[in-house]
Amino acid sequence: MTRRILIIEDTPTIAKVQKHIAVSSGYTADIAGSLAEAKALVSQNQYFCAVVDFILPDAPNGEAIPCTIKAEIPTIVMTGNLDIKTRETVEKYPIIDYITKENKQAYQYLKRQLQRLPRNENVQVLVVDDSRQTRRYISALLERHKYQVLEAKDGQEGLEVLQNNPEISVIITDNEMPRMSGVELCGEIRRLYSDDDIAIIGISGSNASHLSARFLKNGANDYLRKPFNAEEFYCRLSQNVDMLDNIATIRLQANTDYLTKLPNRRYFFEQTTKVLKSKALKQQSSTLAMIDIDHFKSINDQYGHDAGDDVLSALAVCFKKFFEHDLEARLGGEEFAVFFLQGSVEENLKQLELFRQYLDANSASMTPHKIHFTISIGFVSMAEQKVDALLKAADVKLYDAKEEGRNRVVS
Repeated sequence: MTRRILIIEDTPTIAKVQKHIAVSSGYTADIAGSLAEAKALVSQNQYFCAVVDFILPDAPNGEAIPCTIKAEIPTIVMTGNLDIKTRETVEKYPIIDYITKENKQAYQYLKRQLQRLPRNENVQVLVVDDSRQTRRYISALLERHKYQVLEAKDGQEGLEVLQNNPEISVIITDNEMPRMSGVELCGEIRRLYSDDDIAIIGISGSNASHLSARFLKNGANDYLRKPFNAEEFYCRLSQNVDMLDNIATIRLQANTDYLTKLPNRRYFFEQTTKVLKSKALKQQSSTLAMIDIDHFKSINDQYGHDAGDDVLSALAVCFKKFFEHDLEARLGGEEFAVFFLQGSVEENLKQLELFRQYLDANSASMTPHKIHFTISIGFVSMAEQKVDALLKAADVKLYDAKEEGRNRVVS
C-alpha cells in the first residue's frame, strides 16, 4: 500500500530533497508552495501525513499548521530556526514533531520519522494508569504517532490485557495504582517476558529519588517523571521501539537461511525440540518429512550455481504455499525438512504427494533457466523425543525413495 504525503514548502530545492526522502521511504508525494495550494490539495486528497514549513509567503507565522491539523493529518513541522516565540506557536498544536532545517541531521531525522509512522501502525502499546485523564492524555500522544493503543486502570488489569493481547510490545505504566503498583507489574511481566520481547517504560509523579532505580531493577527499560515533556516522551518511546526492531532483525538473521528465507537448521531444531517435549508428555507421535532435490549436482554442473540458487529459492516459495501452518526449514545444501504441526498422518502424506506432483508439473516455469526439477521425500510418524532420531529415520526413507527411482514419497 502506497501512502500519500503532503509537503508544504516554498523553497524548490528543499521541497525536492523532502520529496526524495519521502519517495525513498515508500510514499507518494504532493508538493504545495503556499498555504492556498495546500488547502486545495487537502480538499482533494487523503494524506497519511504532512511535512509543513513554518514560514510561507501567505502564511508567515505558522498558519499552515492548523490547515493540516484540522484535516486530522499527522504533521511534522520544519522551520529555519526555533526561537522561543516559534517554539510556543508550534507546541500549541498536536503535531508529530518539529525539525529545524539548519540542523545538519535534520533530513536524516525526517527520513527516520517518515519510516517510523507506517511501522507504528503495527505496534501495540498498553497504557496502565489509574487516572483516566492521564490514560487518555498518553493515549492521545500515542495515537498521534499512529500506534495501536490499549488501556488498563491498574497493574492487575494490565496483566489481563497483556494475556489477551500477546502482540503488545510496549507497556507504559504508572507506579502509584491500587491492587498492583507499576514496579510490581514490571516484576510480573519480566517473569513472563524478556526485555527482548516487551519494552516497559515506567512513569510516576512521585518525588522519590530511588523510584527510577526501583523500576529499572524490576525490569523496566526506561523511566519518565510526570509531568513529562511530550518531545522527550516521543524520543524515549521511539528508542525503545527501535531497540525491539533491531533485536527482531538480529533474531530473524540468526534463524533464517540467507538464500531461501526459510528457517535454518538451528531454528528448526529449537522449535521441534519444544514441540517434541510437549508431545512426549501426552504420548503422541510426531510426523516429519525429509525432502531432497533430485540430481541437484547435475543442475549446478549444467547451468551453474546461480541457476541452482534459483531452483532452491523457487522451491522455498512453494514450501510456504503448501506448508504455511507447519514448520519447514532448509537443513543445508539441497536438503529440506517439514515438521507437521497439524493434520493426520494420512492428510500429511496426501499434502506431500500433492506438493511433489505440483513441482513435477510446474517447476520448469519457476526459474529463468526453465529448469525442470523433481524431489524425493522420506516420511516418518513415530513417538520420539529427539529430533535427531526423527531426522535419521526420515533420511532412511529418503534414501529408499532415491533407490526406487526418485520423484516419489516413501513412508
